[in-house]
Amino acid sequence: MTRLDTRGLLEFVSRDWEAPARLSRAARASRSIPEKVALAIALYEAARATKPGWPDEATRRADLEAHLRVKRLLARAAHVGAR
Repeated sequence: MTRLDTRGLLEFVSRDWEAPARLSRAARASRSIPEKVALAIALYEAARATKPGWPDEATRRADLEAHLRVKRLLARAAHVGAR
């Protein structure tokens, strides 16, 4: 049987157990637009602090291509369910 060390146990019990509820889809959906914008900015800044060169040109291009692909798929499916 594997034993947990004291530090591992302390890390486990001190986890942010409420995080899943805060991050749930319903919790995010109930936030106001200004709150969502502030969260998006905070996430962007955290990512930039971790990796200052992010996003690079290749990442931006891939992101744009993904958005355009989704836009095309949505346009193709627009008639589905229409009455």
